[in-house]
Amino acid sequence: MMLRDWFQFMLSIPRRKPMTKTEKFFQWSSLVAYCLGGFSFLAAPELYRIILNLEYHGRSEGYIRLAGLGVVDIGFIFIIVARSNHKADRHGTIFASFLSRVIWIPATGLMLILRDMVPVAFAALFMGLDASLTLGTLIIWCWETDEPSFSAFFTELLTPFRECRGVKTRGSITVMFIIGLIQGIFWYILVVKPDFALKMLALKEFQGYASGYLAVSFYLISIHGLYHVLCANNANLCLAPVSFCYRIFLNFPVLLILFLVDQIERNLFLAVLTFDLIVSFILLCFMIREGRPSENTAVSPSRSPEVESTTF
Repeated sequence: MMLRDWFQFMLSIPRRKPMTKTEKFFQWSSLVAYCLGGFSFLAAPELYRIILNLEYHGRSEGYIRLAGLGVVDIGFIFIIVARSNHKADRHGTIFASFLSRVIWIPATGLMLILRDMVPVAFAALFMGLDASLTLGTLIIWCWETDEPSFSAFFTELLTPFRECRGVKTRGSITVMFIIGLIQGIFWYILVVKPDFALKMLALKEFQGYASGYLAVSFYLISIHGLYHVLCANNANLCLAPVSFCYRIFLNFPVLLILFLVDQIERNLFLAVLTFDLIVSFILLCFMIREGRPSENTAVSPSRSPEVESTTF
């Protein structure tokens, strides 16, 4: 019963208020582009070998699959970002995600290209996808907002940072803020220094673009941490259950399968799995402590520009 309540709370079922067009576009584009797109990388990396003319050497294919899992996780996070009934600002995290999608991701992609760690076509696919979805989201917001302006946009974008609810709210929100900060920094170090992961985890010597594909998978885990911080700053109460669920019900079985079919090394499997299990245990403790969720649970929203709302 409690698990069902958490699941409904996480997906905001039933809805307390209709979703805006911006939220709906963000939700469905995330489902198609990230969840389904990431699953295609996970299940059929050979498809992209043909489309993008990639070359897989050594552990490259397994690392591509691991990166695909990370993309699926981002899709789930984005869906909850859009659907959540329990957040302070409706579009705060959506707009904050623009910063990573048009600045951090292209900068990291360019770094990997210049260091000859990934093919240009592979990096361009992700950079182009993020840029186009960001532009589409912004256009939808301008269309549905009564009086769109740079001032209104930056007000919604900066409010979560200015309020810094991740530190002030306490409970699972603050825990997610701290976890996200640690996750984002630690795994990004391995993006910049994949040779450190090679030595630390005693991995096989990289062949071809294997080091770059592994760096991409680490980068996606780092991005998960960033969005944990952004959601915590927006006091998104659905964050803890979704983080717990994708780590336990998605990452755990997929990582186990990838290890059993020899797509990833044992030490890499244990490192990622151990991190997810530790985070999941911490989250579970706080979720149990805070008790069964209720649809009446709410946070104090900041004032936002009025927009038209639509049903699910």
